[in-house]
Amino acid sequence: MKIVVMSDTHLRVLTEEFASVCHTHCSDADMVIHLGDWERAPILDFMEQYPLMAVAGNMDDGAVRARLPATRVVRVGRFRLGIVHGWGPPTGLRGRVRNEFVDVDGILFGHTHQPLQEEDGGLFWFNPGSVTMGRGSLSGSLGILHVQERIRGEIVPL
Repeated sequence: MKIVVMSDTHLRVLTEEFASVCHTHCSDADMVIHLGDWERAPILDFMEQYPLMAVAGNMDDGAVRARLPATRVVRVGRFRLGIVHGWGPPTGLRGRVRNEFVDVDGILFGHTHQPLQEEDGGLFWFNPGSVTMGRGSLSGSLGILHVQERIRGEIVPL
């Protein structure tokens, strides 16, 4: 199973570049997970052509927040994945988002614009970075999860 994971698009209007990234990476995906900070509803409208599971982020307008929850749990094969955007300063972020979920195998989050993939205490942590706004010297990126007997993630620089 191939799952594309995106976060932090930070777009007010659909761009050709973003549409191209989506076409390239999402067209053959079994699921697309977006972790929030879309900013405006037209980006969500566009992404709904794919098999989408999504949450709202702290920078999203009221139209996006009215349509999406702040957290959700997604079942992928035998795994339960908590998805959330995140909020507040980087220090303590993982603890804050961890407190949002009970009985999950992994947590997918955004907010930091910095990719992360890690196992900690049997919990899979994954942050795809930002599709459009990498931090520091990082370019934009997205993630791909391959789910079989275990979850294997990869970060795709854009």
